[in-house]
Amino acid sequence: DASAVVWSMALAGSNAHAFTVRYVGSGAAGTDETHLAKQLAQRYGARLSIVDVEPDIQSIFERIVHALDEPHADESAVPTWLICERVAAEYKVALVGTGGDELFAGYRRHFALAAAGGWQRLPTSFRKAASALASALPEPNAGLGVARLKRFLRASGESLATRYLGLQDRMGALSLFTPEHRERGVTDYAHDTFERHVDSMPENGWIRPALYLDYKTYLPDDLLHLSDRISMAHSLELRVPFVDHELIESLFPVPDRVRVGLMRPKRLLRRALATRLPRAHFSAPKRGFVGPTAMWLRNELSEMLGDELSASRLQQL
Repeated sequence: DASAVVWSMALAGSNAHAFTVRYVGSGAAGTDETHLAKQLAQRYGARLSIVDVEPDIQSIFERIVHALDEPHADESAVPTWLICERVAAEYKVALVGTGGDELFAGYRRHFALAAAGGWQRLPTSFRKAASALASALPEPNAGLGVARLKRFLRASGESLATRYLGLQDRMGALSLFTPEHRERGVTDYAHDTFERHVDSMPENGWIRPALYLDYKTYLPDDLLHLSDRISMAHSLELRVPFVDHELIESLFPVPDRVRVGLMRPKRLLRRALATRLPRAHFSAPKRGFVGPTAMWLRNELSEMLGDELSASRLQQL
């Protein structure tokens, strides 16, 4: 998505100054996309700056928390902080690729919701038997595939809003609330929010309901919220071409069969960029704007994690 922005700038006659992150430390090799960025920069004559993100985040952790001003469980806050800091040293405005996944269907959950809709059309007896079988499978820590299967079957029999919320609640996070908070209806807020948006949904289909819910929840409440707070902490303005209202209004009505074809993520965007981006971009695995956080927490950040979650530290809150 960000590469598409660089190409668009080149098409408009601007030589972009592109920024990309490179992770350092445990598990960093599996997240490195600098080779792709270099290919793109060479193709379009862009200046490329690489921002190293190291697991030593103690010095910026408190500043990130202060900038967000509320709990926000998105690990991309760390690379976002560092790249905004670097960009702000030279510029006041930057373009980003945020919103491409939400407009062109780039997440697994988009297809899972569509599959759940088809699953509901199967006989009730068959679905109940499959759900019972899934319940007997090992707990999610036995494997990611098992966790996804159980989450899909658990959510497939509910309303559209409940299904989509369940597909995003990867670890049963809503169940982490205390019984007292659950009795006060705190956990109902997310469900009610999704139901309210479903009631006003202008389009039906297999994929578009998921995209619509992302535009009403995930984009404004997570991605755009986080990037706006962190970029403003550096007096940097981020602009998001993929969230331009005219672009969305033009493309949102596009039928699912055109947007994704036979369950192919971002098929329409891929076709549009097929001759415009280096071939390696289309075979690279999908990665979010996050690093090897799990490996860092087990290794370089284990001491910091233990300190932040220690009994003495929690008593100070």
